Amino acid sequence: MDLTRCVLLIDGYNVIAPVAPPGRASDPRWLERERNLLLHRLGSYLPEKVRRLTCVVFDASRPPLGVKDHFRQYDLTVLFAVNYPEADDLLEEIIGSVSSPKRLCVVSSDHRIQAAATRRAATVFDSELWIDDLVDGRVQLAPGILSKMSEPTQENPTPDRKNISECPSPEEVNQWLDEFDL
Repeated sequence: MDLTRCVLLIDGYNVIAPVAPPGRASDPRWLERERNLLLHRLGSYLPEKVRRLTCVVFDASRPPLGVKDHFRQYDLTVLFAVNYPEADDLLEEIIGSVSSPKRLCVVSSDHRIQAAATRRAATVFDSELWIDDLVDGRVQLAPGILSKMSEPTQENPTPDRKNISECPSPEEVNQWLDEFDL
């Protein structure tokens, strides 16, 4: 995924921390299980178009055994911040690189990340509230983004294949989104 087009950026361990199991010290794989549970929930509750533009970042000095430092799962981009002092540094870099920050929703309760997102006019949600809403069937994104990404309706039908050349290219669409800061 081109991270400059990201619409949902999630501070992975920040979302997991409030729900980490109390007896986790006795289970050496608890973090792996919680990571997988989070990714499964995101894959189950987010619409496909949103998943394709979602990035989840986890802290890691090195990726877990047998896992790459970046991969795709459930159409989500998953990154381990292996070349950064902490995930916050990578999150800030991604926030700074997004071409249309008003389209970006950042999920983190970390004040440093919230401040970085707010400086770029991105939408910010506290982790615990956001994940609770998601599991309750309420997808929270930047204002208007979900409706723009919804499936075609009668009012917004899929273009006729014979007239497809009249439709703007993805590059033209991105130029217009950038032009109007969407």
